[in-house]
Amino acid sequence: MEQSTDDRSAPVPADPDTDRLRAALGRLVGRGVLDDSQAAAVVAEFAGLPQPSRAGGLRRIFGEIAGYVGASFVVGACLLFLGDEWESLGRLGRFAILAGMAVALFAAGMAVWWNAMQADRDGRSASPGDDLHRRLASTLFTGAAAAAAFAAYASLESSTKDYEAYAAEAPFAASVAGLAVVAVGYLLARTALGQLGMAVAAFAVYATLLELLDVPDYSALLGLGTIALGALWAVLAWRGLVAERRLGLAIAVALALIGAQFVVGESGHAWTVLGYVLTALVAGACFTAYAKIRDWVLLAGGVVGATLVVPEVLYDVTDGSLGPSGVMLAAGVTLLIGSLAGLRIRATPSTGT
Repeated sequence: MEQSTDDRSAPVPADPDTDRLRAALGRLVGRGVLDDSQAAAVVAEFAGLPQPSRAGGLRRIFGEIAGYVGASFVVGACLLFLGDEWESLGRLGRFAILAGMAVALFAAGMAVWWNAMQADRDGRSASPGDDLHRRLASTLFTGAAAAAAFAAYASLESSTKDYEAYAAEAPFAASVAGLAVVAVGYLLARTALGQLGMAVAAFAVYATLLELLDVPDYSALLGLGTIALGALWAVLAWRGLVAERRLGLAIAVALALIGAQFVVGESGHAWTVLGYVLTALVAGACFTAYAKIRDWVLLAGGVVGATLVVPEVLYDVTDGSLGPSGVMLAAGVTLLIGSLAGLRIRATPSTGT
């Protein structure tokens, strides 16, 4: 026997989400996408979801805040102790304290993550993924990564008589340790903070590796590698391999523009010209991608890139004769042109998927 539309009025906790659900189901039934029985099944399934009480929600929020405060107290106490006893502790003592801090923070993050996974598995969580637990776990994992990086740095202090070798080895070891821990943490609990931490750590690994290798044309190679890292991040965001897609695009654009400016800053006219070309290419790539997927981050990247490269080229070509006012005028005109181009692209229907 066919159920009537009144079945959709089955007892469901009153909240804005319920009203939106009923309205959406009513529209779908009206268009013939769903029938009455299917709509009733959706409402019944929604009614079966656990609905946390207000008190429970407040307890969860206070629990999250307490976790942040507790982690900050642990870190603050360790830093205060290290600041007072740094010289007397010695290399082993410093490493032990920093490594212990890293282990404690990571273990706390694992406990929060495991509790969230158990709640999901047992049906005690109101929503899969549990944002409160995920944010707290990610913060703890990122803090553990920072502590692990400092521990690796401290472990190499005075480990060699060659100060120059130590000055290059310690930062590289620290950045590798930090990247390893933050990457594991991001795989377990994906948040914007974790993704940003991975990007910073990956850049640090490449920069310190170049220092360790003592390469010539450091700024130019650092810039080229940073652009490549930005391209890699764009692929990660495009393919959905990082959860926060817009942030991933913003990181990709920032890395590419910063890398191009590193090349501009390298001594030698050929490197400078290459830097201008790369900046213009990054800006063009941003505009092209914006025309396809219409994300304001890409438009902003294109405008910033164009605003950087046009005054730089004009200043270089005129040998500085434009002066500050001329450079500002060129930047302003470029911004206006970029704004008009962005509005035109925005008004044109996208053919991309």
